[in-house]
Amino acid sequence: MKDKEIELERYIIKKGKTDLLSSLKALNKKLLKEKLEENALDDINELKEYIIDDFEIILDISKDDIFTRMYFERLLENEDSVFLSAYQSDIESLMVFVYENGDHYSYYVPSEIKKIIKKLLKI
Repeated sequence: MKDKEIELERYIIKKGKTDLLSSLKALNKKLLKEKLEENALDDINELKEYIIDDFEIILDISKDDIFTRMYFERLLENEDSVFLSAYQSDIESLMVFVYENGDHYSYYVPSEIKKIIKKLLKI
């Protein structure tokens, strides 16, 4: 558990607005710069569009998989709770944002990503 907490620390933000752009702006500036460089993008707006486009393509490809559906249903059900059901890779890909909620971590899915999930999976 300790290793996972250390990994998450880089991605913890102060929860505010839950749209993707506001969430990206809340990231540590060093991490944000790394993500821009990693994806060869010039600014935060390009990163936002990249995340949305990439997520939509990936979800569209796997939308008929029962395990994908179950995962995203559970992901949305457990938002803002004490149960952190998001995969580390989803946090690292910035489709889920983690914040401190009292003495535990919680997460939320940005509104644009949530809209794609609900549309493609008909949740």
